[in-house]
Formats: sequence, structure tokens, C-alpha cells
Amino acid sequence: MKSIRKFLQRISPKSLLGVRWALGAVFCLAGFLKISDPIGFHADLLAYELPMPDLLSRLIAVAFPCLELICGVGLITGFWRQSVSLLAVAMSSIFVLMLTQAMIRGLDLNCGCFGSARGLWINLPFIALIRACLMLWAAVWLQRRTNSISSSLIKP
Repeated sequence: MKSIRKFLQRISPKSLLGVRWALGAVFCLAGFLKISDPIGFHADLLAYELPMPDLLSRLIAVAFPCLELICGVGLITGFWRQSVSLLAVAMSSIFVLMLTQAMIRGLDLNCGCFGSARGLWINLPFIALIRACLMLWAAVWLQRRTNSISSSLIKP
């Protein structure tokens, strides 16, 4: 465990930047594709069969893609690093939980992660769950690194 911790501490700033940009690009792409087709994203949300009012699912279909886009742009530009990295962790956690519960319940659906890319292998629940877990890992790692860098800058 100590060797893993030491390895992660020695990762170069370029690697940190690469993870931020890659994660940001995924969030931007997903957000943009959902914004371009909110009706389709709303239909994807309904396929999860969650017990929520229709008004709430419509609000999520409009607001969530905007948050994804803001998060992606923030990750790429480095703007509000701590807030954006925390948002990335929260949204990635939601993705993992949503996909896991759908798979456990045996729902046959496209994940809706990339909006209008319906029917493609990239939206299959198992592939989407693997991608969401990798995004969650990257977001948590980025959050921890961002916090440790920020706290080291604050210390006298």
C-alpha cells in the first residue's frame, strides 16, 4: 500500500494535467450530446424506471447535461479546481450507482451517457459501467491530488 501511495505522489504534473483533460473531454462530450437532444436524454432517464415525478426527470434532463459541460470545461481549463473535481466525483458516483442498480434489476437499456449515440456498443450497460468506474477512479484520484496540492500551497 505504501508503494502505491509513493508512486501516486511521484506522478508528474503533466500526468495530472492529462487526467484532468481526458476526464474533462468525456464530460464535455457527454454534456454536449445530451444538451443537443434533451428529449432523448429524458427518454433514457425514464428507461431506468426510477420512482420520481415526471417534472423532476425533465428538470434533470435539462440541468444535468449543463452541469456535465460546466464540469468538463472546468476540468480542462483548471478553473475552480477543487469545486469542479468534487463535482466530477459526485457525478461519476451517480453514474456508477445508476448503472449498477439498472444492471442488478436486469433492465435492458442504453446508458444514455452520450445522448444521441443510441444503439452503439459504447452505450451498452456493462461497457458504460466499466467506463463510469474508471471515471470515478480518475475523479477521486484527481480530487485527492487537487486537495493535497492546494493544502501544500496554503501551508507556511
